Amino acid sequence: MMLFVRQSVLSLLALVFIGLFCTVHAQTSPIGVSLDQRVIDLTNTLDTGFTTRLNDQLAALEQRKGAQVAVLLVPTTGGASIEDYANQLFRAWKLGRKDVNDGILLLVAKDDRKVRIEVGYGLEGTVTDLLAHRIIEEHITPAFRQGDYAGGVQQAVNDLTVLVDGGDLPRVTGPGINPQAIAVLLAFILGGIGGVLIAAGKLPWRRALIAAVVATLLLALYGGGREWPMYLLLLPLTLLIGGATFGALWLARTVFYCVIGLLLYIGGLLVVDRYVDVNFIHWLAMPLGALAVLGAYLVLWVVMRNAWKTSRVGFAVRLFAAVAMYVVAGLVADAGRDGWLLAVPITSFVALFIFGKTAGGSGSSSSGGSSGSSSSSSSSSSSSSGGGGSSGGGGASGSW
Repeated sequence: MMLFVRQSVLSLLALVFIGLFCTVHAQTSPIGVSLDQRVIDLTNTLDTGFTTRLNDQLAALEQRKGAQVAVLLVPTTGGASIEDYANQLFRAWKLGRKDVNDGILLLVAKDDRKVRIEVGYGLEGTVTDLLAHRIIEEHITPAFRQGDYAGGVQQAVNDLTVLVDGGDLPRVTGPGINPQAIAVLLAFILGGIGGVLIAAGKLPWRRALIAAVVATLLLALYGGGREWPMYLLLLPLTLLIGGATFGALWLARTVFYCVIGLLLYIGGLLVVDRYVDVNFIHWLAMPLGALAVLGAYLVLWVVMRNAWKTSRVGFAVRLFAAVAMYVVAGLVADAGRDGWLLAVPITSFVALFIFGKTAGGSGSSSSGGSSGSSSSSSSSSSSSSGGGGSSGGGGASGSW
């Protein structure tokens, strides 16, 4: 039982770290800039008050018209042309609404003395190449030549706001509910409930199989749409994953209740986000990461305790090996105090397997667990991908 619990917990921890990795890297461009604000200044040119006001202006525009406008100041585009650089960012950030592609990117490469207005397909008839060129030549570059970067950016945003406000764009709709996403989520929840009931001996396998078939058909009809045959394959897999995950967690009750608590915490964040902007990177990924680390050390303590009960001599040998590993890791890091601190998580991870091997081979069992849950895609407090990002290179470039 101890071996099964340890393997289940380690698998969950792996899912947590994978989820955190995906959350942190969500909406990250190929050149390493993440869309976490409507105005991003990597040159430290604009002051905080100006950036805040500009963010508010662009947020109000997005609320009125739906168009998503982003401003980015970078020192240089490196070896890439500003057109290619802007196009990569535009597509990676998926600026604009899905199927509308009403995004605009104002890109300033300060050290290169170049500027670009990249326009999505949906706005090319409103912000034409000629108008974008006039904005650059008449309002942006004259201000930049005088060192007034804030004034140039503000005037450009004002011009773009006027054009977008006058454009004929689809009406802004509230956040829609995706039936496909709901169907998959319900399948996972139903699978989790079924897994717990099966693990608790309350639901026979035949009834569970019949319920899974019925749930698959109903959810495929509800959320599948024209792609319902694909959901006949996806939904059973989701049911199985939910059932296996929560069925295994039920065998380690402490872990189970911790996961339920985390899910309630995530649900609370989603509810709060409907009324107040929530930075999910800070409020979701970081707490999950901290809990995952604490859970890992709880598992380490459990396996070390079982190793001590199994053999005092074996425990001493493995403890010596772990200490030696710490010394080696610290020396290899060769970074002073930081190197020795970095050696702690490395050694802890190795020690988990050193002591776990003894616990697994002994057949003794012990209760213990750690909290883990895979995190969902991140959402930023100030700006996020609109699902668009389709640009055929429309817009204009300039230099000063």
